[in-house]
Amino acid sequence: MLLKIREKSRGIIAYFIVGLIALAFSMWGMDSLFTAMRGDPNEVASINGESISQRQVDRYAQQQMRQLMQSGQIDPDRIDMNQLRQFALSQLVQEELLRQQAKQLNMRISDQMLDRQLVQFDAFRNDAGRFDREIYTQRLRQQGLSPSDFRAQLREDLLNQQLLDGFAVSEFMLDQEVEDFQRLVGQQRDYRYFLIRAENFMDQIDISDADVEAFYEAETERFMASERVRVDYLIFDPSSLLAGMEVTDQELEEEYQRFAAAFGGGSSYSAAHILLSFDNAAERQQALETLEQARDEILAGADFGELASELSEDRVTARRGGQLGTIEEGSLDPDFEQALFALEEVGDLSGVVETDFGLHLIQLTDLERAEAPPFEEVKEELRERLLAQPLRAATSDKLEELSNLSFSSEAISEVASATSLELQTSDWLITDQLEGFWAEADVAAELFSEEVIEDGWITEPLRLEDGRYLVLAKNDHQPRQARPLQEVADEVRAELKRVEAQALAEQETERLQQALEAGESLDVDWETLEAVSRNSRSVSREINQAAFRINLDETPTRLVSLVSGDVALIELLNVTEGEVSTDPDEVRQIRRMLAEDKGNRLQSQFIQQLESKADIEYR
Repeated sequence: MLLKIREKSRGIIAYFIVGLIALAFSMWGMDSLFTAMRGDPNEVASINGESISQRQVDRYAQQQMRQLMQSGQIDPDRIDMNQLRQFALSQLVQEELLRQQAKQLNMRISDQMLDRQLVQFDAFRNDAGRFDREIYTQRLRQQGLSPSDFRAQLREDLLNQQLLDGFAVSEFMLDQEVEDFQRLVGQQRDYRYFLIRAENFMDQIDISDADVEAFYEAETERFMASERVRVDYLIFDPSSLLAGMEVTDQELEEEYQRFAAAFGGGSSYSAAHILLSFDNAAERQQALETLEQARDEILAGADFGELASELSEDRVTARRGGQLGTIEEGSLDPDFEQALFALEEVGDLSGVVETDFGLHLIQLTDLERAEAPPFEEVKEELRERLLAQPLRAATSDKLEELSNLSFSSEAISEVASATSLELQTSDWLITDQLEGFWAEADVAAELFSEEVIEDGWITEPLRLEDGRYLVLAKNDHQPRQARPLQEVADEVRAELKRVEAQALAEQETERLQQALEAGESLDVDWETLEAVSRNSRSVSREINQAAFRINLDETPTRLVSLVSGDVALIELLNVTEGEVSTDPDEVRQIRRMLAEDKGNRLQSQFIQQLESKADIEYR
């Protein structure tokens, strides 16, 4: 969920990594609007009549892939895009179910709560640590989002989180459960094991050509070559248009004057207030008179903090003399902020201000005025500002030209000639092995689309994540097809030998296990381990997990087949229970962790229940 991500990273990048926000329709052009009007032909799932498209799934999966690669904790070659797409579809289905449930329960998120969450994103703050609306819109624009799109998705995520949080906050753990958990987690075991190597049986195995052919015929799906395409393409970089644009010194000076005048908006305001609420006109008049009298007393020398403690109905701030602390622009009611930001000197009082919460009397308690940096420091930034609008216009004209040529041209080479863009040809691009900008969701979807592959269309300009645009057309194509038997025969033979060798190793291990349980002494090389913890790294994880599954009161031995093909026989010798902590802080932390885990499991059960009752269709 977005809130949990914000708590961990407090950045908008993490917000987009989970893939919860759809890109603004301006990134796709009018085609996305027409698609929405006629129904998505690329629908992959329907949840109670609401569609999830292949485009959504691909985008979510690509974002997850980028997150995994950026973490540096996984080899990119080991990322399985098919599995990521399955995960993405599952997540999108769950989010849609939660959205529908929240709507059915008539749950709401107020604008005030939305604003409070919005200003907490670090990515929207300026160097002074305050929410900056210009930075906010710039960050969203970089992601192809409008503020309304962002707020709508944030509101939806807050609703989903609010719905699920009801399970987490209601869970508690008994003392006995906390103690049992500590004994189990801190448990240590003594055991011994030996390995039967599969490679020792390889010489006993003879795989015939008939065996290879039979396995190939039965398991052809395992030996399919992925679909691949080679494309001709053009890259348009909007920054290339800057070469023909100039800004005069006079324009720069005028822009600096505007910049300096607006820089005061970066000042830091702190305030205190007295709040009186009302339910009818008579109460409003009484509250108004009380605040006006308080204002007169403060101007005559009375202490604002003492009056706030006595009068204010905002009991949280009343205990602090009405102190609100530093006010982030956009975090409070607009009328309140307008009155506060109009105050010029520390100690100044506002008139009586009315908001949705009631009537306020506001005092400016601290003000740090921001000073504009020297002209030379911001000269290049101002130049970029001045060029931004003509650059957008020129970019728009160029994209319109590219779109028209892509639609009307017979070959992409004609588009290249007409626009003076370099025509390039890609290497073979394979569906589940795309890299670079080819792996971006919109590009990957177009590469293997029916329009490109079957109809031979030239695509419209596709916006890349780095701000450039791509136009492509098919050069060559190979569909998904079975690799010839002669090409994979050695793979098949090796697989059959591995499976058969492991089966023979299992048979030998079972024989030794029976002998051990009958009381015989085995002539094998035992590896003995003492006081091994559940998460020990001193032994194979597969072997250790198997050892911790053994019940000493039942059968003290266990056979486990390893991924390597070898087989281990484990004998459990002793179990030492973990210690139970008497430290109140540690016990409290464990109790909270267990309660959260239990709440998470209840959340999962709730989602599973929603899934079981929903009308879900997969295409």
